[in-house]
Amino acid sequence: MPIEPLKIKTLLLTAAQEIADHVDILTELDCALGDGDHGTTMKKLTKVMFAEIDSWDETTNLKVGLENLNDALEDVSGGSAGPLFSAFIHGMAEAANPGAPTSDTFIKIILLGAYDEFFATSKAVVGDKSMMDAIDPATEVIRHSTTDMKTTLIKAAQAARAGSDNTTEMLAKFGRARYIGDRCLGHRDPGSVTFAYFYEGLAKGYSA
Repeated sequence: MPIEPLKIKTLLLTAAQEIADHVDILTELDCALGDGDHGTTMKKLTKVMFAEIDSWDETTNLKVGLENLNDALEDVSGGSAGPLFSAFIHGMAEAANPGAPTSDTFIKIILLGAYDEFFATSKAVVGDKSMMDAIDPATEVIRHSTTDMKTTLIKAAQAARAGSDNTTEMLAKFGRARYIGDRCLGHRDPGSVTFAYFYEGLAKGYSA
């Protein structure tokens, strides 16, 4: 089936809503490791996502739509989470191919592009107690999956959640948490939790 802009719209809006529904948890996690502003920043970013994506319809050029979304996200202030999340969306926009043969192919393309741009920007790897601890395992599922996209996104969400949970016993190498040493043990990284919610939202949105 050719690309369905409304399916991509639902996918991203559901992912944004999943994050927005849990900003209080993200704030609480960041209070333990940083300055407590992560939830507030994600609330701002998801608000922009809702505003930008809501106008998409069946005629939307998804590359242009994602580029406009990235431009709007770049204007959001608030800690390091903003530029990193924006880099993820920028990677989607850069990789987006409106001529992709199916919606599933398009989804895979933009999510792999998101990883590439995020890695180039953050330089983080698994084990650094960062967003990458959720993004990397989810991306590996998507990259190597040979099953249908619905199942792929469910498995990617499970991998992201497991990767985020693993950050509990990691020492931080990025952000304010790296300054508190062993005191960050026992706490999940809020950025990784954000992306666990993001991938869970993608899975929910695909099935909506």
